[in-house]
Amino acid sequence: MRGCIQGRLMATVVALAVLLAGTAGVQAQSAADYHKLLQEKSPAFVTIKFVLKMKMGGMGETESETEITGAMIDPKGLVICSNTQLGGIAGFMRSMGREISAIPTEIKVLVGEDTEGLDARLIARDTELDLAWVQIKEPGEKKFAHVNLASSVDAKVGQSVVGVRRMAKFFDRTTVVNESRVAGVTKKPRKLYVPMLPLTGNLGLPVFAPDGKVLGVAIMQMPSDEDQDESPAAMFSRMSSLQDMMAGVILPAAEVIEATQRARQTAATQPADQEEAAPAQPKAAQPKARPAPSDVEDEQ
Repeated sequence: MRGCIQGRLMATVVALAVLLAGTAGVQAQSAADYHKLLQEKSPAFVTIKFVLKMKMGGMGETESETEITGAMIDPKGLVICSNTQLGGIAGFMRSMGREISAIPTEIKVLVGEDTEGLDARLIARDTELDLAWVQIKEPGEKKFAHVNLASSVDAKVGQSVVGVRRMAKFFDRTTVVNESRVAGVTKKPRKLYVPMLPLTGNLGLPVFAPDGKVLGVAIMQMPSDEDQDESPAAMFSRMSSLQDMMAGVILPAAEVIEATQRARQTAATQPADQEEAAPAQPKAAQPKARPAPSDVEDEQ
């Protein structure tokens, strides 16, 4: 009897040891994957520095130097970022009844260890997709490290997703990773990957699978003007779903590529001083990518 109990105990110990060894191996591999991803992707993540001029009601104008993270998506100096963070929050605030305007000026892109920055301009905004595109004015012959959005895969529910961003100047703009998992996939208002943990720190930035393949870009999905019902009941409902909106979702890379193409077309076909003009869209349901020079405010 004693031998039987000892045998079972030994089998349990061996099984537990094997399980722990397997778990440790997975954790070690994950750490290696994240370290590799950070080394490979960090050069494409840049700091966008700008002066944000804000007006709130009758309180006058204020100016503040601001920094956000952007991601180079083209070797010739095209950077994608969050429209909300680049002054586009003003449009959202106006939809909530606040009188506010925000104009990003003196835009510079800091690449790598550069602390001075390269002059850049805001070429287009897509308010509905919460994306903005900044172009370095004189990239010259330099080829910038960039994230290839075309090298992407579809995300599956339950899989790990990894975001990369740069910390603030106080922390030497160090690149860091954060992890979440795909909690679900929406069909409306469009296909979106919903993360389990918020990706608010990665808005406007590419999100990856642990092997480095691009899944999409984290955005704050807000309803369009046509989708907004101004009745009291609808406004209450919108406020109750604000948590999901603010947490961030992942727009698939294929959609980001199409939005970027529209942004390029907008920048190429519209004069820089036309704030509201936008070219015809390839699909009626597609949101607009509007021209937005650095001295023009985002309009909701």
